[in-house]
Amino acid sequence: MGKSDVLTYITYLLYYMRFLVLMYYPAGTAGPVRDYFDSLSRDRPEAFLRLAQDLEVLGAEGLASKRIRMRSLGGGLWELKRRYGGVHYRIFLCAAEGRAWLLHAIEKKSAKTPVDDLQLAKRRMRSL
Repeated sequence: MGKSDVLTYITYLLYYMRFLVLMYYPAGTAGPVRDYFDSLSRDRPEAFLRLAQDLEVLGAEGLASKRIRMRSLGGGLWELKRRYGGVHYRIFLCAAEGRAWLLHAIEKKSAKTPVDDLQLAKRRMRSL
C-alpha cells in the first residue's frame, strides 16, 4: 500500500467512521458514570464487558452505528440501550465536536425510563 493509499484510507475513516472521544461528566476522566462502571466491573463483570463493547463501538462508529442500540431523546440527548441478564442498562449521553459525554447511567427491570433520571441527564447536559 502506497503513501497516497494510506492517506485515502485515513480520510475515509475520518469522514465515514465519525470517531468520538468518550468523556465522563463532569471532569472528562472521572464522574458518576465512571464510578458506576467501576462498581459494575466488580459486581457483574459480564454486564460491564457488554457495555464496554457498546461504548467501544460508539467511539469508533458514532451515534449512527447499526451495531448498538441508540435512541435520540431530543435536544441533543441520546440513550444507549443494552439488555443483558434481564436487566435494562441505559447510558445517557450527548455528543458534540467529536466528543461523547457520558452523563448518567441506570439499570432497571422495566423498559420505561424514570422521569427523574431523564431530568438529571438533561441538567447535566445543559451544564456542559
